[in-house]
Amino acid sequence: MREIELKLLLDKAQVDAFRRSREVSELADGPPVTRTLTSVYYDTSDHELRAAGIALRLRRENRRWVQTVKKASGPISAGLSTPIEDECPVLGQNLALNRIADDDLREEIIGLAKPGLLPVAQTKFRRTKRTLNLENGAQIELAIDQGEVTAGDMSAPIIEAEFELIKGQPCDLYAVANRFMSVAPVRFSECSKSERALRLLQPASTPILRKAKTVALTANMTAETAARLILTEGLAHALPNIALALESHDVNGPHQTRVALRRLRSALGAFRRVLGEATVADIATTAQWVASEVGRLRDLDVLITEFVAPMAAEAPLDDSLPTLNAALKTLREAIRCEVRTALSSDRARAFGLEFGGFLASRGWLDPSDHDQTQRLAQPVERVARRVLNKRWKAVAAYGTRIEALSIEERHDLRKELKKLRYLVDGFRTIYDPEPVAVFTKAVKRLQTAFGALNDAAMTEMVLSAPDMPGQSDPIMQRAIGRVIGHTAAHAEFLWPKALADWQNLEVQARFWR
Repeated sequence: MREIELKLLLDKAQVDAFRRSREVSELADGPPVTRTLTSVYYDTSDHELRAAGIALRLRRENRRWVQTVKKASGPISAGLSTPIEDECPVLGQNLALNRIADDDLREEIIGLAKPGLLPVAQTKFRRTKRTLNLENGAQIELAIDQGEVTAGDMSAPIIEAEFELIKGQPCDLYAVANRFMSVAPVRFSECSKSERALRLLQPASTPILRKAKTVALTANMTAETAARLILTEGLAHALPNIALALESHDVNGPHQTRVALRRLRSALGAFRRVLGEATVADIATTAQWVASEVGRLRDLDVLITEFVAPMAAEAPLDDSLPTLNAALKTLREAIRCEVRTALSSDRARAFGLEFGGFLASRGWLDPSDHDQTQRLAQPVERVARRVLNKRWKAVAAYGTRIEALSIEERHDLRKELKKLRYLVDGFRTIYDPEPVAVFTKAVKRLQTAFGALNDAAMTEMVLSAPDMPGQSDPIMQRAIGRVIGHTAAHAEFLWPKALADWQNLEVQARFWR
């Protein structure tokens, strides 16, 4: 059996708001049912089941014990999980692996369990369940859980809502969850209870950072299938890092959020003719807005950690640089508060719900568009060739006159290179890996030189902005001048390298042709 559910994180106030909401009372079939559930999770000492994407638990339900096995069919994306689930009653608190009904799953677990299984985590929580009936006939079970997860000597609270699909389509889960946006801001859960428990065993300083993953495409895969896979990965890349930017001071949160959303916008642009211009416009606009918000914080992180702080350390007798560093840190905290307010807004929180629902429901389908079927069914290799050619022409238009480019045009070339790089990464598995690797290496080298140009422009923009503190302070002005001069000189120093790197890129074979 495959379980399909949407998991949302709540706080105590939101639990009460959910329970009292008109949305629940209007949709619920019957009174709520509340019970206490205790679960014990098992794994090997090396967590081999976890590595295989398998969660094995015994759960006490009233006076009986139930064994449940869940195997992930992929990462939780936009809160949606679709694991294979196998459940059976057992005698007492005793595992019964031979009772797993799925033959392949049973053999896999027995093989992995040979070193021996032991309890590694426990959850105990009160679950309140309601059955929700939607107007379209879909039926969804809403479970609100409040309790605790423990692993070793560590513990953490559990406060979440699970919408499990009983009858209907995955898009119905997003539709009903979206109705709760007016009740409380919705935030996706990106991991299961078992995974949350096992993460407690990691060092507290380890950030839950999500980097981009390669999507396995084939040349003959339909454009629709490829678009759905790439966009799903893009959303899965963005959402955990948005959460990281909200919850911690880790510089990787804003950085990876901006990277994820830039990659996502690049993919939306690549497939906009396939999916429909109007279809992707709103998603791309919101993604750009979120990226610009976190970008303000990311720019300050870069300026402080990569330039001002190192320069202050190298010139201990210059008191102006520590003064500037302190002022920038104060400004960063103010910007962090503004960014977190933006990321907590209804617009930002609705982004994941609306985009997740869009992907689950194939929201791009338009019955009035008679040519759409053909566009969706075309091989993705045809789309890749078209968009890579387009991006290369945009790069080459600047590159062929690179020595005469103005500062503004150099920035435009840098942006086009970034778009090209993201598309190459997205479509790379369609092609022979060796020429892709050679071409990618050449693009990366050129991007490094252009990165210094971007740093110089960003530095001048931030340090010359009206909200920069101490504009009239001579000490601050001395430091600002030094930092702007340093980054500008570094960019000019690397410019001859950029010219050579362009010549190297220009002669590389266009592997997509």
